[in-house]
Amino acid sequence: MNNKQITVDCHIDRQYLIDSYYARWGSLDDDFTQKLDDSIANNMRNFTFIFDDEKMVKLNKDKDEISTFYYSQLFQIQETKNGFIFFSNNMRFDFLSYDLFKPADLVAVKKYLASYLGKNQEPKIATIEDYVIDYNRIYTLFRYLLRNITKCYLILSINFLFLGILFVTSSLSSAALLFFLSFFSFVIFINNAKNGAKDCVSSLNERFRNMTCIFYDDRLEFIFKQKISVSYIKYDEFYKIEKAPKGYSFSVQKYSGYFFFYEEFTAEQRQALEEKLKQYKNYYQK
Repeated sequence: MNNKQITVDCHIDRQYLIDSYYARWGSLDDDFTQKLDDSIANNMRNFTFIFDDEKMVKLNKDKDEISTFYYSQLFQIQETKNGFIFFSNNMRFDFLSYDLFKPADLVAVKKYLASYLGKNQEPKIATIEDYVIDYNRIYTLFRYLLRNITKCYLILSINFLFLGILFVTSSLSSAALLFFLSFFSFVIFINNAKNGAKDCVSSLNERFRNMTCIFYDDRLEFIFKQKISVSYIKYDEFYKIEKAPKGYSFSVQKYSGYFFFYEEFTAEQRQALEEKLKQYKNYYQK
């Protein structure tokens, strides 16, 4: 048994909180981290963490209090891009940046933790880390959701066009009017869809435009990038999920939802997601 102890010191300040919640959620929420930092007592800011091959000891240096966490008893241990997250339960966690460790010590700790990293971690079908609600995404969604109405306008335009052709020989003015109506009715509809997409984006608060979307076996999870907020919708709770020509449409109601382009997924992720969605009655493939 390797009993080498590795010690790191950690000071809890606002930057630590920013790094912690960015590692946990990928979110940078200035208001939240400032309020949280203001609420932390002075005797809860300086800690030493001691690692060996079976446990982590947390020492509060200000209060001289010790807590011991065996890796096997922790709810979850995550290895992120920037550090380790140790969960004592589903909500409470400690974050330790890789920068706190000496290179050799970091290698040793990773070996200690290797067999515990998968505990209580749900498999993810796909993760879209930079989902941006922009004009292109919303307009593509609108065009798909309104496709039946678009067809009606197109049919109406064609009818006006044919009527115009019939009236050419008998009434030039009537023909011109019908030609104009055939073109104008369709253009107005398309223009309204474009303006609607622009209005939707411009009216959305900046903090809600960028998020991480995670596809699990039974739900779609949303994590906002500029606000510490996590929400999810189970697949069977969507009004409709459709495989569209350019991507997947997840409708929360008839004319509102989320759109994901195919290029945001790998081929393997698309296959896994579609296999999972086939289980639901609200999933439709064209």
